[in-house]
Formats: sequence, structure tokens, C-alpha cells
Amino acid sequence: MNYIVDIIKENPEIIIFYSLVMSLLSLIILCIQGGRLSRLRKKYEILSNNVEGKNIEEIIHGYYDKINNLNERMHEIDILVEKIQEKLLYSIQKVGMVQYNAFDDVGGSLSFSIAMLDEQNNGFILTSIYGRSNHAVYGKPIKNGKASQTLSVEELQALDRAKNKSLDVYVKMA
Repeated sequence: MNYIVDIIKENPEIIIFYSLVMSLLSLIILCIQGGRLSRLRKKYEILSNNVEGKNIEEIIHGYYDKINNLNERMHEIDILVEKIQEKLLYSIQKVGMVQYNAFDDVGGSLSFSIAMLDEQNNGFILTSIYGRSNHAVYGKPIKNGKASQTLSVEELQALDRAKNKSLDVYVKMA
């Protein structure tokens, strides 16, 4: 022990010099670590969306809970979409219409035949025949694109237009 004390007494300048160098190195390392800590703090704030009072683990668990809730909601929406698609198969999706004069003494093409079909070409044809003294409306069922009853020329045209989804180009017949 006395040996160490003798070295310190004989060389105080060297000890002060090495202490100063070590202090400067410690100060440099402290500044570097402070910069790294500052960058790490900025990254943490970005990651945590500046939420005060919560640690990163709580925030991540909160995000996982939100993701799980979204997954459950997406599953519910998928089931709902499937149900809607099933119902749409039986809704009227195809319409064909033909307007015409049923009688020569009536003008204005007031008679019509309209075909309304679902995706499988099931539905009906509704025909309205207008005359000066009478008016008749009747319907005929359609299964798989075919009628069980005889169809008039206008009803066949309406059915064809419905099958081809060509409602927007129906032509008035004179």
C-alpha cells in the first residue's frame, strides 16, 4: 500500500494528466450517449404517438387488441357479404321491355310487355294490353328462361332482352 502512495507522491503530474484524459473521454462518451438517447426518445415518441403515461408495451398491446377487433369485424362483414350475395341471386337483375300498339285504332304505343328475371333466369313477364274500350294486365311465370305458357312475339322480345340485359336499348314498336 505504501508503494502506491509513494508513486502518487512522486508523480502527481502524470496522475493529474491521466485523470484529465479519462475525464475528457468520459465527457465525450457521455455526449455520444446523450445524442443516442435523444434519437431513441424521438423514435419512442413517434412509435407511441406521444401518448403520455403509457409504456411501449401497453401501447403495443392496445394495437394488438385493435387488430383483433378488426379481424373479428372483418369476419362478420364477410359473413354478411356472403348472405347478401345469396339473396342477390334471387333478386330481379335482368329486365327487358317492349312497347307496342296492340290495336290499330289506339296510338302512342300504350301496350307493353316487361320481363323481370333473377340471375338464374327465373321470374315473370308482365303484359299490359291497352285498347280504347278495355285494358288487360296479366303475368306469365318464367323458369330457367322458359315460359310454361305460349308467349306472344312482344313477350318473347322482352324475355330475350332481359336475358341479354339489354333494357337500355329497348325499341318501341309501332
